[in-house]
Amino acid sequence: MSQTIIIEQQLQNLMKRFQSSKLLLAVSGGVDSIVLLHLLKKSKIDFEVAHCNFNLRGEESEKDYLFVKKTCLQYDIVFNGKKFDTSLYAKEKGVSIQMAARELRYNWFYEIIQNKKLQYLVVAHHKNDQSETILLNILRGKGSFSWEGMSFFKNNIIRPLLDYSKQELINYAKENKIEWREDSSNEKSDYQRNFIRNIIIPELEKQFPSAENNLLQFAEITRYNNSILREFIQQKKSQLCSNENGILKIDSDLLIKENEPSVLLFHLINSYGFNFQNCVQMLDTKHASGKKFYSENHIALIDRRSILIKKSEIINTASFQIDTISKPAIFNQLEFNFREIPNQHIELKTQLKSTALI
Repeated sequence: MSQTIIIEQQLQNLMKRFQSSKLLLAVSGGVDSIVLLHLLKKSKIDFEVAHCNFNLRGEESEKDYLFVKKTCLQYDIVFNGKKFDTSLYAKEKGVSIQMAARELRYNWFYEIIQNKKLQYLVVAHHKNDQSETILLNILRGKGSFSWEGMSFFKNNIIRPLLDYSKQELINYAKENKIEWREDSSNEKSDYQRNFIRNIIIPELEKQFPSAENNLLQFAEITRYNNSILREFIQQKKSQLCSNENGILKIDSDLLIKENEPSVLLFHLINSYGFNFQNCVQMLDTKHASGKKFYSENHIALIDRRSILIKKSEIINTASFQIDTISKPAIFNQLEFNFREIPNQHIELKTQLKSTALI
């Protein structure tokens, strides 16, 4: 039996539960999403296509847009296309280009799903994306729940290709004479994911030929361990935490009596974007009432006997004005404290990453 028939049968079985649903497939024009489009069409799944032109690669972006549109016309699939000024959005929001592109596409995908009364979003993440995600989450200091990687179905997102490598998808495309577009930006290693993909994993594979498979196996074991950990964390949450008006309140007096309180705190608030070092510092300053810590979207406030976690206000400006140096200024979830010192006392170098001399 050919690899083509095996993949088609496996995907058809995998997608049986969604046979009566209407789906939205995100298509970039790359081999993974184009192969998935082909497979869904052969499985007689009812779906529409969404393609984003982020206007980051000039003529190449426009050619991708036209290619996906033409492919949809060829397969008689409804095409939804949108062009974004990603650079402007990133500047206005004060976020990276990658984060801007992610926010723009997912906001738009869910807008289509809602407006057209579709059920689920389908994306073409594959086995190599999975191993990159696991390694990235470890290196970024995220908790063990993130080490599980991506799921086949979670939060109304379906990922049918997680069991297939990029090479298997390329082989399928070649065997079935399917055209696709190459994204030249994938060859650059200036983004973290591309750095992992192009440099770190190939180097690991040289020394450890099963490195990628071992990462996936690690994710499977972690998934089992986390099922036990989740029950424990839930018990501790009911003992140590309360929720009032959307504010999580953690009893720090009780927390400090636990074994490894910093680790436990990390598991309690990691989902709010705080890292392990934040948790260590929070407990070191637990008597410093009024002290604040910031994640991307939340603030942790040290109270006399509690740690309070609340959502921070989103700041949509890329600049701010300093009205007085006597009070701290908050900008992009960071707290800036100022002091003025005589210029003869300034040494124009510092080892502290948190200090700027101006």
